[in-house]
Amino acid sequence: MKRILLGLALSLMAAAASADNLTNAIRAQLVQPAVLRGQFEQTKQVVGFKKALRSSGNFLVAQNRGVLWNTQTPFMSQLKLTRTEIVASQDGQIAFRLNASKEPTVRIINSLMFSLLSGNVSELARQFKVAGSSNHQGWKLQLTPLPTGLEKVMSQISLSGDKYVRNIDINETSGDKTHIRFVMQTASQTPLNAKESAQFD
Repeated sequence: MKRILLGLALSLMAAAASADNLTNAIRAQLVQPAVLRGQFEQTKQVVGFKKALRSSGNFLVAQNRGVLWNTQTPFMSQLKLTRTEIVASQDGQIAFRLNASKEPTVRIINSLMFSLLSGNVSELARQFKVAGSSNHQGWKLQLTPLPTGLEKVMSQISLSGDKYVRNIDINETSGDKTHIRFVMQTASQTPLNAKESAQFD
């Protein structure tokens, strides 16, 4: 029994070391700007529907403020994620607001989205079992949710990229699948402009 337990402990330690090596290698490739801007193309395949749902727009990730996700087609809407809330707007009117103090899952979702879009591998490793590969051409990650609540919604998330996150694939437990491709990304160390800053207020 002692040998079995020792072997299990050594295996777990080796797996943890391997995950650390992978996350360190990916972190070394990723840029970590104060502000990241770009465009996205999203395709979602919903179970029971033959035609996929497609949308596109632009996004902004500000390290100290949060995420702005602006959908431009097929209709205009905005999703704002901060450390404390999620706010969805359409036609300049708030569609819904979820506060982390009242909805504990909001903090988990916001942390996940912020980490995915900004490539915060260390934070992702706290919420997921991490596997993947990294070389001079880029990297790939497969994330399997740990028992934090996300496992009830998502079965696996896959990411790939280089100095930026280029693709995200999300497999939901419902069977729905989402693919997001990021293009025209630009990194900046300068603060948000007045218009962008106002959107977080």
